[in-house]
Amino acid sequence: MAAMLWVIALHQPGYAQQQSQTGPAAEPAPEDAKSFWERDTLTGNWDGLRDTLVARGVTVTATYTGEVFANVRGGMKRGASYDGLFQPQVDVDLDKLLGWRGASFRATMIQGHGPAISSGPAISAGWVGNQLGASGSVAVPPATRLFNLWLQQNFFDDVLSTRAGIMNVDAEFITSVTAALFMNSTFGWPGSAGIDLPGGGPAFPLSGPGIRVKVSPAPEGFYLQGAMFSGDPTGHDGSNSPRTGIPSGTVVSFKGGSFLIAELGHAVNQAKDAKGPPAAYKLGGWYHTGDQFQDQRFDSAGLSLANPASTGAPRDHIGNWGIYGVADAALYRTEDGGGLSAFARLTGSPADRNLVSFYGDTGLTYKGPIPGRRDDTAGIAFAFALIGNNARSLDQDMQHFGNSWLPIRDHEAVLELSYQIQVTPWMTLQPDLQRIFHPGGYVLNPDGSIRHDALVLGLRSALTF
Repeated sequence: MAAMLWVIALHQPGYAQQQSQTGPAAEPAPEDAKSFWERDTLTGNWDGLRDTLVARGVTVTATYTGEVFANVRGGMKRGASYDGLFQPQVDVDLDKLLGWRGASFRATMIQGHGPAISSGPAISAGWVGNQLGASGSVAVPPATRLFNLWLQQNFFDDVLSTRAGIMNVDAEFITSVTAALFMNSTFGWPGSAGIDLPGGGPAFPLSGPGIRVKVSPAPEGFYLQGAMFSGDPTGHDGSNSPRTGIPSGTVVSFKGGSFLIAELGHAVNQAKDAKGPPAAYKLGGWYHTGDQFQDQRFDSAGLSLANPASTGAPRDHIGNWGIYGVADAALYRTEDGGGLSAFARLTGSPADRNLVSFYGDTGLTYKGPIPGRRDDTAGIAFAFALIGNNARSLDQDMQHFGNSWLPIRDHEAVLELSYQIQVTPWMTLQPDLQRIFHPGGYVLNPDGSIRHDALVLGLRSALTF
């Protein structure tokens, strides 16, 4: 499918050119009057039914994302795979539908398919061997599951907002709007949280029961939000052991303690008529109450896990935490809404109980880089995950106790180049290139060879129905 859509993209230059010719001030045509290539969704307006539902507060959407990835050099071995994700969603404005003022509802399911293996998608777990997954857009492992089922209630003209139900933390916390262009999973939910939390935390492709409260007082642009989720979205005991698997179906679990997160944010120049460039800044932190966060170096008796006399059972720590900061800013804006944007994120967590103790990413995107293609977006991004002191010290202990041939883990990093082609309003294609530095943090392959830097090529196609 990706190859077929790529051919279509090359033969459909008219969409972006028509958009450029009409200009931002042109009146949009009625949805029923638009051609197949101009309408907002692939299936159109359903003979007016879609508009009728929206007028009554019901919005039905569905997307399909398909990806082809190939590891062409380095990593564990060469290989390629296709993965896909179908995601239907229903959003209901309960004020329009029932007169329930300030209330809204969402239901989402995901159906993922592809050659994933027990520890993750084939491209990362089977061929590259990296921690910062090459793809963050498909469900792992292949599964059909309920993803969102929540009710939101706003009060006092939206100054106070509450949400409860089955939801995902990465929809609202530690996010970067600019970073959403990139395909590596770490530019969505940062790799530090995905590696350090049980099951990766209640973030795609998993969600969990939770409640969120958000306050947006004057002055406009400031907000404070906090949320509490069940501690382990996999339904296990809240351990951060890498052996904990991801379930293949829907799990609604209240096990594994609680995951709490809070964030203070400030957004400026968000209105269309704002005089300055838009920007957003966030500071936050999380805490997990679980009592089975395994030490990265010492066993339950205080000995190094590398020591032949060790019990082999890592010391369990009570609680885990992390802090973070996020910045998004438009550096330059063109008259038609394009231009250059930048993002940066930093996170930190204690090294004794977390594999990754420090994480940072940054990047640039440019919307409309080619004349006549104002809705295309190009980007470059870099992410760095530092292996914590305890994990590195364990590797040194392994060398001390006779395994001198083992490398000492240090970091994993990724450099990504991506270009998203807006073929039509309902279809995008995105060629992608990733250079993975020190996959797994600088480790050995199963055959005893050093795992070298990897080069990964990808192509994503996305359809909105």
